[in-house]
Amino acid sequence: MDAMDAQTNNLRLAAGQANSTPDAELVRSARRGDKRAFIEIVARHQAMVTGIALGILKDFAASEDAAQEAFLTAWRKIHDLQDPERLRGWLGQIARNAALGYLRRQHGGESLDEIAALPDEAPPPDALAASEEEAALVREALEKLPENYRLPLILFYREGQSVRAVAEALDISEDAVKQRLARGREMLRDRVAGVIETVLKKTSPSSVFTMSIAVAIGALTAPTIIAATAFGAAAATTTASTATATSVATAAPASATTTSTLISFMSTTKGLVATAAFVTGLCIPVGYQLAPSSEAKLTQPSASIEKPTHSTAAPNFAESALFAEWRRLHELHGTNAAAMPNLYKAIADLQDPFRRRAFRAALIAEWVQVDPQGGLSFFIRGKDSAQRKQFFQEWLDTNPRAAVEALFNEPGYERLAQEFLVEIARKVPDQVLQIINDIPKPDNHWDTSISGAVAILAESNLEGTRVAVESMTGPNRAQALAGLARAWGKQDLNAAIEWAKKLPKSETDPDFDPNEIVRSAVYGKATVDPVAALEQLGSVPPGGRSGYFADTFGAKILKEASAADFDATVQWIAKNRGRLDHEALMGIAGPVTERLNADPATFLNQLASDGSLDALMPAINSALLNDGAGQRTAIWEWAKTQPESEAIKNLRRDVLNTAAYQEPDLALKLAKDLQADLTEDERQNVARALYNGGNMLHRFDGLMKDAPPFLREPLVQAAFESLSAETIGDPRAWIDRLAQLPEKSREMGLGSIARAWAGQSPEEAIRWVATQPSPDTRSQLLSDVISTWAYKDATSATDFVSSLPEGTERNRGTHSLVGALTEWNPQEAWRLALTINDPQQQKLALTGVITSRAMLRDPATARQWLESAPLDAQTKANLEARINSPANFPHAH
Repeated sequence: MDAMDAQTNNLRLAAGQANSTPDAELVRSARRGDKRAFIEIVARHQAMVTGIALGILKDFAASEDAAQEAFLTAWRKIHDLQDPERLRGWLGQIARNAALGYLRRQHGGESLDEIAALPDEAPPPDALAASEEEAALVREALEKLPENYRLPLILFYREGQSVRAVAEALDISEDAVKQRLARGREMLRDRVAGVIETVLKKTSPSSVFTMSIAVAIGALTAPTIIAATAFGAAAATTTASTATATSVATAAPASATTTSTLISFMSTTKGLVATAAFVTGLCIPVGYQLAPSSEAKLTQPSASIEKPTHSTAAPNFAESALFAEWRRLHELHGTNAAAMPNLYKAIADLQDPFRRRAFRAALIAEWVQVDPQGGLSFFIRGKDSAQRKQFFQEWLDTNPRAAVEALFNEPGYERLAQEFLVEIARKVPDQVLQIINDIPKPDNHWDTSISGAVAILAESNLEGTRVAVESMTGPNRAQALAGLARAWGKQDLNAAIEWAKKLPKSETDPDFDPNEIVRSAVYGKATVDPVAALEQLGSVPPGGRSGYFADTFGAKILKEASAADFDATVQWIAKNRGRLDHEALMGIAGPVTERLNADPATFLNQLASDGSLDALMPAINSALLNDGAGQRTAIWEWAKTQPESEAIKNLRRDVLNTAAYQEPDLALKLAKDLQADLTEDERQNVARALYNGGNMLHRFDGLMKDAPPFLREPLVQAAFESLSAETIGDPRAWIDRLAQLPEKSREMGLGSIARAWAGQSPEEAIRWVATQPSPDTRSQLLSDVISTWAYKDATSATDFVSSLPEGTERNRGTHSLVGALTEWNPQEAWRLALTINDPQQQKLALTGVITSRAMLRDPATARQWLESAPLDAQTKANLEARINSPANFPHAH
């Protein structure tokens, strides 16, 4: 290896280290030709890129094609990215361009070598992840949603529900993302929103779309076993016997009999044993439902059909039209290894999407029998990750050792090996550590495949795994140690903790944290002894990511503990109130939601009887805002039957406030029930929730029409408080509504209109301000407008203030400018403050600038300004004392 090759190899190793590797470093490595670094960029940002494409194209399959094109463009133009820190925004713009140009793409003829790169033209993934009714609903609703609401909504569910990630991708503020998400959900409304959110999550680009239906009906198994179901159902359909079709579908999993039957029909080569690998549709004699929250209608089997008993009789496929077509394909193209790519191409050319998907799945299973090594190379070279995974899964089920050893010989094998690492640990454990040493550090924070695989090894051979893992030096050492600690923690938590505390740091993994290994041991203990694990809270250093759903140390313990013993975990929470904060209690939100959806009254009765209801209120609130929202009415009705208590009051208010965000009609109905118990502050909270922070101000007229009298004044008050440039719409409409405010709140209402209107059009706002009859009102409103204007366009605002005649309005306007400019242009703020003629206004402005400068780590300049400032001696002395006190400005000294 020459020096250049060695340097490149070192760069690849560095690029493969972690999701802690900054985007900018990956960009720089990719510019030097490091393809692995670029692949990490793809894996890290594929959800965002496909999400943007989906938001524009409104078509799931097309969005993946456009995303592939976008990444190829990014690879070609990686040197054009001037600021590597802006990678996400750059990729987002390329994704937009690729989506907009998608319809102009033209496909030329492909050679056999190019077949593997063909895009998958099978049914869109929404059709595989949901029922036909749901898929149509998703496509129609997304199409009607404006793009500025559609894109954030899609990205939110494709990016792990991270507001920050969406903001970075779209180059907007996090507050703007939250507002658009709220507005988007409101526009989707009720049941439609729940279905769409579920489908967007299910159709993330990392999903194995070809297996979605099998998952939905509980038939996730090898294609060779599912095969007989499809052929059997097809044959039964041909003979017009519904009962027989159902019987065959039930009997199909008898794979040995099925295989021998297929051999008898297609005996030209052993490879055709796998022709029964249809994994879609035909094996579903009844409808199915994607999620408990879905309300899609199911097609139930006729009551007259007798439920078949299990039978090992060989199913007869002779009359199956699909089977006959499958045979014709082989008669035309052949049955040996060389025929497999030709069959793949012929299947790709089929017009019917169902047949194309079904035959492709059958071919994968057959290819594993005929030429597994050649098939693996073919699919690894191709673009379709779902087919690649399905092929390797089939081979892994058939001959795991041969599959893994063959995988090592493929260039770029690491990604596929990582995806199957846990399963490989179960089937070929002696190969796992080599894979862990080869693969890059996962770029997804939620990817625990390495620790999961090592935990499996350690559970069967703790000491041997410990020795091997401790000797690791690569970027995956920390996660491997965490897996060992997890398994060890199940057996002996104290020993695992003592071992973890003594671990040396790794030079190849600077982010290694022994405390995280300690926490992993506690997670393991939680799976077998929840109470013992929970008792570690306070003695083990906290960790995890605050601000991400259920990702703190406490939340992760609760998640594991509640899965192991929900009742014991709840009792511990009830007895240890205060030891878990709100974020930690999100760890139990999932099982709480499941129980509320299954039987809310029984579950709540249990919590009420053992005194744990109030302790679980944060988790219940999370359920009411998310997948448990459909149980609001049932929970409300249950609460009405209970004796009055603080816990019941809190529960009712949580139901009311969450309904206000998402179901205003229901919220108004529930509010009437609580009228006598709602304080003034609580009425204001309900009113604010009905507007969702101002994002739902379009509800104003409807709410005022339908709201009970006791809520109307709070609704008007909350509406004016929520006005902003983004939510005001037509300012004149709000001027007309001023009369609905109580007299004491009119001044507040005028100021809200002035500031919001100034954010839209300051010149128009100023013309309106000039019409106000009171000089004091005009002066105050002008100050409000100028303050907002200065944040939007400081130069224009300054020019306007300078044009005002000397007097009160100019002084107050200048003071507003100073306040807006102080933080980011203190020199200009200081200059303007000195021009104020009113002594009191000037004193306030100068004091603000000097104080701000001291806080911004520049006390020296603050002292200089203080010495020259036209302020009285006492004011100067007070300011100097503040500047010189570290306690007042902890960051300035």
